[in-house]
Amino acid sequence: MIPTVRFIQERFDYFNKLCFEGKLPVPPIGLNNRTTSVGLTHFKKKLNVIGETVFYDIWIEISTRLDLPKEEIDKTIVHEMIHYYIMHNNLQDDSPHGHLFRAKMKELNDKYGLDIGIRFNASDELLISTETTIRYVFVGELKDGDIGMAVVAKTRIFDIWDAFERCNLFESYRWFASNRAIFQKYPSVQKPKFYRIKADVMQDYLTGAVELERTGDTIQRKM
Repeated sequence: MIPTVRFIQERFDYFNKLCFEGKLPVPPIGLNNRTTSVGLTHFKKKLNVIGETVFYDIWIEISTRLDLPKEEIDKTIVHEMIHYYIMHNNLQDDSPHGHLFRAKMKELNDKYGLDIGIRFNASDELLISTETTIRYVFVGELKDGDIGMAVVAKTRIFDIWDAFERCNLFESYRWFASNRAIFQKYPSVQKPKFYRIKADVMQDYLTGAVELERTGDTIQRKM
């Protein structure tokens, strides 16, 4: 089915009463045409006078690009409601799908049999499970907790390896070889350019990947 705003509002009300004691005020709800995610929770944040993070202007969007079963849309709505619950109560998680998110997800799954997951993206699921040609992937941990990722052209790997090694934006970094089709979504960079991606999503992307190490002009599987 293709969800409407009215349908999402009705399901929000149902799950609010079932899972959140009816305590969540209904946020603005919208639709989008994204292919990279079925659900998305937008927000702004600021520091209050004692230095705590405060979330505000929170709203939820659901994609209408894919014709999904009602059960998948329900799971997506509850997934986004957990994000909303954490932000509405100004709780401080350690990552977008950190220990607070996962604890609440497990609680609702165990209590109501909802089978909520960290992520549902039908097109990405297929690409992650599909094998294709080997690509070389840089993965660096940024200082804000996100991941900087680059698919690197084989002919440029040594120059870009050196450039990223000199870069001070990363806390740490690793290199991988992967044959997963998901990396076809990204252009092979010729210069040290990277794309931001969430750490938990990157972990899925690296399914079956081989970590690499470099000694001089030799790159090999890390032992």
